[in-house]
Amino acid sequence: MARLVFIAMVSTLAWLQGPDRAMAQSDMTWRELAPENLAYMELVLAGGETGTVIIELNPRFAPETVKQFRRLASEGFYRGLSFYRVIDGFVAQGGDGSDISSPNDQPLLPAEFEIERDEDLPWVTVEQRDLFRAETGFTDGFAAARDEDAAWLTHCPGVIAMARGNEADSGSTDFYVVIGQAPRYLDRNLTIFGRVVHGMPHVQRIRRGATEENGIIEDDTRRTRIRNIRLGTEVEEPMRKAVYVMDTRSPGFAQFMAARRNRQDAFFHHHPPEVLDVCQVPVGARLEKPSSPIQAQP
Repeated sequence: MARLVFIAMVSTLAWLQGPDRAMAQSDMTWRELAPENLAYMELVLAGGETGTVIIELNPRFAPETVKQFRRLASEGFYRGLSFYRVIDGFVAQGGDGSDISSPNDQPLLPAEFEIERDEDLPWVTVEQRDLFRAETGFTDGFAAARDEDAAWLTHCPGVIAMARGNEADSGSTDFYVVIGQAPRYLDRNLTIFGRVVHGMPHVQRIRRGATEENGIIEDDTRRTRIRNIRLGTEVEEPMRKAVYVMDTRSPGFAQFMAARRNRQDAFFHHHPPEVLDVCQVPVGARLEKPSSPIQAQP
């Protein structure tokens, strides 16, 4: 008996076929990310393998957090630290200096949960209203939401946010990566300051903690280690990569969203409603120069 295998998405352009796919590819504009907004995190994985994860930072939404993260990375603060709390389907959390017997005396950060709504903010709407009572969209490749007064980044898979205690202004060095379904209930409650643009399969290999222990891995010999985090401007050639991401304001990306909103593939016998979750729209990235047009990073 033949075995049927359903693959949800082979690539970010697998949702279109024939002329529609060709149109989206030709109309898609790619942006080259500025090196100063990139960070390279090298992980030590099972078996001693290493994996490089490239993070895009967002100083527009989290200027103070990005400033401190850049300083910490430049000073080598994260070298040798670990992911000490990892919950499968939720987050991987690390970056506590005390896990190598180094007291964490870094400054506390102000909460940067949202910014004032600005009509000049680059914006492409996904839905006028979603389950969380806000308009969703993309701003410079980041999934976001807004209402009449404010705009904020959303907890989609792959985002990087600063961990904290109960006090809003208690974040410092510890950060987490969303590794499961989007925990949107955390939106506007923690500071999102970046997203993974390359290397998410390496992030998914970070060793998990036990559910009954709330993901805490007490035995530090079992934790996945951070070999180092370096800024894009400090990575030497040939390790430094030119990173291109889909321009969310391009006609090709509009085609991308339209196809995901209105799924007419032969596979679907009951077509889903024409609604779109902002966290279900992947913003493709690549390390080689695309054949379609490129827009320089402003």
